[in-house]
Amino acid sequence: MGRLFLRRNVEGPPGSLRTGHNHPSPTIMDAKAKKNQKEDLKLTFTGASKPRTMALRVPAPPARDVLSTQNNYRSLSVKDLLEARDSYHYHLLNKPNVVGTAIGLYLIRKSDQEAPTTRQAQQHSAAGDGAVKKPRTFENSEVRSYSWPCVLALVSAWVDEDEFGAKGQLKPQDMVPKTLYLPDGRMVPVCVVKVDRAQPDSGRLPDARWPGGRFGPGMAISVDHQGVERHATIGCLVTDGHSTYALTSRHASGAAGQDVRIVASGQRVPIGFTSDKQLTRLPFEEVYTEFPARKTYVNMDAGLIDLDDIRDWTTTTYGLGLTGPVADLNAMNITLRLIDAAVVAAGAASGRLEGRIKGLFYRYRSIGGYDYVSDFLIAPRDLTDVRTTPSTRAGDSGAVWHLVVHPESALGANGKIAVDEYAGELRPLAMEWGGQAFGSDGGAGRYTFALATSLTTICKALDVEPVTGDRTGVNPFWGRFGHYSIAAAAIQALPNGDLKTFMEANLDRITFDHFTAKEMTEYLKEAAKTGDYVPLADVPDEIWKKHVSKPGGRDDKFAGQGRTTGPEHPVHYADIDVTDAAGITLRQHSLDPQKLTVPFWQQFYDGIGATTPRDRGLLPFRVQQFHTAMKAFAQNGDAVDFLAAAGILAHYVGDACQPLHGSQYADGYADQPMDVTHKRRGTGEEYIEKSHVGAGVHSAYETKMLDRFDADISAGMGQIATITGVFPATGPEAAMELVQLMDRVATAIPPKDLVDVYVAAGGKPVVATLNALWQQFGPQTIGVMTDGAQVLAKIWAGAWQNHTIAQQDLVSIAPDALRAKYEDVTFVPSLYLDDPALPPLL
Repeated sequence: MGRLFLRRNVEGPPGSLRTGHNHPSPTIMDAKAKKNQKEDLKLTFTGASKPRTMALRVPAPPARDVLSTQNNYRSLSVKDLLEARDSYHYHLLNKPNVVGTAIGLYLIRKSDQEAPTTRQAQQHSAAGDGAVKKPRTFENSEVRSYSWPCVLALVSAWVDEDEFGAKGQLKPQDMVPKTLYLPDGRMVPVCVVKVDRAQPDSGRLPDARWPGGRFGPGMAISVDHQGVERHATIGCLVTDGHSTYALTSRHASGAAGQDVRIVASGQRVPIGFTSDKQLTRLPFEEVYTEFPARKTYVNMDAGLIDLDDIRDWTTTTYGLGLTGPVADLNAMNITLRLIDAAVVAAGAASGRLEGRIKGLFYRYRSIGGYDYVSDFLIAPRDLTDVRTTPSTRAGDSGAVWHLVVHPESALGANGKIAVDEYAGELRPLAMEWGGQAFGSDGGAGRYTFALATSLTTICKALDVEPVTGDRTGVNPFWGRFGHYSIAAAAIQALPNGDLKTFMEANLDRITFDHFTAKEMTEYLKEAAKTGDYVPLADVPDEIWKKHVSKPGGRDDKFAGQGRTTGPEHPVHYADIDVTDAAGITLRQHSLDPQKLTVPFWQQFYDGIGATTPRDRGLLPFRVQQFHTAMKAFAQNGDAVDFLAAAGILAHYVGDACQPLHGSQYADGYADQPMDVTHKRRGTGEEYIEKSHVGAGVHSAYETKMLDRFDADISAGMGQIATITGVFPATGPEAAMELVQLMDRVATAIPPKDLVDVYVAAGGKPVVATLNALWQQFGPQTIGVMTDGAQVLAKIWAGAWQNHTIAQQDLVSIAPDALRAKYEDVTFVPSLYLDDPALPPLL
């Protein structure tokens, strides 16, 4: 092999081999150049032929001005940036078009490819971007690994540099400076970002069914004040060592003594009153003693709710799951490493929110010579498509944003490790109190940045500490161990074969195949990506019990106070323990196949005076209707329709195995009225509400008790046996299976006994009452739910007989295909008992 020798020319300048960002690479000189210039280096190559020598030249480094001021932007601290902004405060906020300022990292246009050197970055900042580039926006720019510290200036209009000073245009002094110069020579760059102000979203609460069994962060509160109903979000629980409070936004919770209710199970339940511990604003220098800021307030807007009964609460955030300890922030550890960090929150109006921190100490307003700042300016996760990216709305105020630490990674389908920056350990960071709405780049819509204050700061000022570590959790849906668990258990109970293969392949289309808070959160996140798909087992409650103006809604009447009703409601129950003149119950009559017919039920209801459609429950015939439809779908080879119907049927069978869905005592003794006296918080004024004995037993048993003992129920139902025997082959046979189930349920848990235990335990849905209900009826509850799951499996199997669905169709069905079915109001239509269309369908 040949050898290469590098020989220094003794006449070359010292340091000729030194390299750096600003030193060009050595270049090979031609012969003419060698005659005119001295050689710096010689390359000698020896090989098979005679040695050859080539000359190279390394230029001397550029001359360095030892007297000039050199700055390294990367060394700028939070304190440096705040000092510079404060020094130029009046100059910046008084510029035309300036909306607000913050500190952060320089935003690089996505079209820029190369990373600049430190010197180029300084020149870039000092000289500006030039007129050839389009306006910088949050959508078209990003924080990169080499972004340098800066002051962010948000402007409502982008004006090129050559327009300043021109006739009819802005004056030169109106230009936002590219660099801020401090007296000691420090230079701080300014990053100008164009934003379009927009009107914020109205923030109407969604049609969500928050759980009623246990309350927690992420749920909605309701406060009536001056004739207006205000909504906000519970952020977290805090304590002063004696009392426990719910933290939320002060502008919604109101003045001390205000009654506060929480939205749960479609109702507004009293939870406590507004405490006198609350914050509006604090001087910046008192909060951050290490940082400079004159005549500046930190907005707090934090209020506490003094809770009536802490036993009804959990610290687990609805939709997020268990979180870690608070991210303790102070002037010593607030750094620019927070910029672009992934954060998540649960807002009552928006649901799960994901975003990135874009700015610190956002100065959003100046009034009377005083400025107002927000600790954090948080952008939505994706600004490229505002139509599909959740953005915070009114009603989310009070929500706590969590810093995602140790993001999760998983092996993807392509065999590569994928990191999800929005999943991992969550550390509570800041409480949202407002938002800044901007129009999207190009006018496609709006997005809203969240304004939030450090949770550490709020707790310190209120002299409270966050409460964490409760692992009981809030169930995101009623029926986690009701409708959904019965569906999951029914799949497990199916015998091996095509039907079980098909249903198992679609387990997550019908129900949840996992029940931990973390896994539930992941499922809901995926559901949001696919268009808010609702697992089939709760479609009747979540979709069909909505007004017809909403996708899939089947209610055609308004019932007052924002509620609706329609033909979907009476198909969920049947009060078959009512008796006729001879003292025989409708359930006893219906155990005779000759009387389990629509005409007989119509005649029976007429005889007892139940003539309004809502009083004529028809649950068995709803199951009969579904069996008939499923059988036709299976015989026609329609996998999508069969699965949609089978999954939705799980809801109605789940209703049948709950004792109060088959009884006239569904919510106590309605024929025993009573007055309940309450006292208004703060004033002590008494007021009376009309009620009846046993009111509240329905939600106490079917929601709160199930929620409290969910682990016991899950373990008990896990022992379900495989179904055997003869399966119902016709619609009437399926209806009989359901009536027999309801009969067994009423025998195992007599509805009157259930009401009596509830009343004897205090008649209120508190922990002591729930414990009493569980002690008396716990094993029986597991038994009837297991029974219901087996009946559901039998009805599925009966309808599946003689199917013609092809083997290649026994796969997971796309959620959009199923959603198209349940949003079609003609799909297994909801009908009253007296609807002429009902009998032919059976």
